[in-house]
Amino acid sequence: MARLWNLKERLLNRDFGDFATLEYERVRPEDIRDIQRLKYHRNLDMAKTGHADASLNSLISYHRKKEGLVKLDQGVVAMGTIKVRENDDLLASIRFGYDRHRKAPVMALRNHDNIPMWKPLDWPELLGRLSSLHPKATDGLEFGHSFFARDIQRTVPSDFESLGKMYDLIIEKSFGSNKYFGKGVLTLDTGVLEHSLEHLHRPMLFPASIKGHEILRLTEANAHYLVFQPFLKTSADLVHLTREEIQEMLQNQRVDRIAKLRFGLVLGIREGQLYIGKTNGEKTQGMDWTTFREAMESPVHSAKVKYYLAKKIVKEKDFVIEKGAIRLESGGRTAYLKRHYKNGQWYFAETSRNNQELHFRPADGPVMGHLRTHFSDSENLQMALDAIKEQKLYIRKIENTINI
Repeated sequence: MARLWNLKERLLNRDFGDFATLEYERVRPEDIRDIQRLKYHRNLDMAKTGHADASLNSLISYHRKKEGLVKLDQGVVAMGTIKVRENDDLLASIRFGYDRHRKAPVMALRNHDNIPMWKPLDWPELLGRLSSLHPKATDGLEFGHSFFARDIQRTVPSDFESLGKMYDLIIEKSFGSNKYFGKGVLTLDTGVLEHSLEHLHRPMLFPASIKGHEILRLTEANAHYLVFQPFLKTSADLVHLTREEIQEMLQNQRVDRIAKLRFGLVLGIREGQLYIGKTNGEKTQGMDWTTFREAMESPVHSAKVKYYLAKKIVKEKDFVIEKGAIRLESGGRTAYLKRHYKNGQWYFAETSRNNQELHFRPADGPVMGHLRTHFSDSENLQMALDAIKEQKLYIRKIENTINI
């Protein structure tokens, strides 16, 4: 039967006839790379011996699987990659893409013959893979990533914004999955200025937020300025800093921040002296610092601001401090618990939709009920409730002592 089928196939299928004449019994099955020619080989074996070798069937199954990977890859738009290194050792390389047929993000934890083995994006598997990485000879791991903006704009321009947001989420969660990734980020210092070319394309932690970003990647350096790009976002915004601006920024970072004040001001201290900081929208370094005395004498601040600083901050010490602050987030809401500088008690404030200044009030029983109602799924809820309870017990203990 197989011989009759082969005879018919030779007459109707020229490709099969050419293979039977020119390649069969002259080419080893393991040297054949396409599945159709392997099937030709199997059919000729069946006609000749009455059976097909098991290894040949395995080769056909292998190439069928490989063709499936190639076909899947053709329908995936590459979004980017994450690579984790320790010195020169590559510990992980993960690709991310968008499956145009399923309209869903995919990932590839490994390749076969340089073909990504795509699978649906699985957060537990991805984060588990990254969190398991551990340095052997250093204190940190170098977390790097590349976003394929041009590929996305060329193939699916209508989805560019949504895919950019998806990629941002992947990078943010991935970077936060392993404490050693943060330790692998360079800290901006004078060494970067002196040897800037050696640090090209490395992420760096800045002493102050720049356009909402604290970690930026050095992309260009010359004798006059350095160019940075946000590291954990796909933003195309470039930050140009002169070497003088960076020196000033490094000088300002020595001021320890104590509290956020009204009017967009920040209270700081350096070497026992009070400083007042103010965000400077015209510069990129984020904060300009002056001594308290200079701030009180400066025409930049109005009489109202100076009165507030003299009365509320210096005389009454009526402000909350940043150290030990507790942040709560839930359902689009954001709230804070901060200690009052003068009495040490916890105060509460919640952000408003119009981004007005925070107004802190004592954290009491009604605040606890508010937190339970509106911040039930915040990971810091129990920490906040415990802090308020501990405070109430401490105050009650003091009151009992006074009654005695």
